[in-house]
Amino acid sequence: MEEGGIVIDVETQTFMFTPSSPINHQEAVTLAGGSVSGPYVVVSHEQPRATFVIEPSGSVLVHGIARGEVARLAIQELLLTLGMSEENLRMESGDMLIRFSIGRTVLLDLAAERFADIEMDDRLGALRITATLHNSQLLMFNNGQGVVLGQSSKKIAEMAVRHWADLLEEEGALA
Repeated sequence: MEEGGIVIDVETQTFMFTPSSPINHQEAVTLAGGSVSGPYVVVSHEQPRATFVIEPSGSVLVHGIARGEVARLAIQELLLTLGMSEENLRMESGDMLIRFSIGRTVLLDLAAERFADIEMDDRLGALRITATLHNSQLLMFNNGQGVVLGQSSKKIAEMAVRHWADLLEEEGALA
């Protein structure tokens, strides 16, 4: 999304799928090429590129796919590989990793000084913004780029970025 110099893109999102009957770990290793990691089985999916983590309960956590419908198709393929039914497959959406750019340089020290909800993360060289109103956290670098963490809605993440870009502009922390 590009509007007013702000660009927002979803990099990835986690999805949890629960099939009507639990996935058998041994079959996931044998038929889908999974590998055992403690109480989990990890399966690498090539097209689209993703990682499936089969939990002890038989549910599957999907990493590396940004769109729910694509994740669903990939899981349906896994279930078919395992000879399982895709009927009554439930999906829950988790947090997204959202990349953004506000198109302006951020004066990090000034921003951290002016807002109680902003702290300088020296390890990353970025601002860590606690966006309580939008139930998320923003990491923003001096080049105006950053990521939104802890949010499962692209629209709310976009609102958080716009809100903080406006506040930084009002305080003169953007160049």
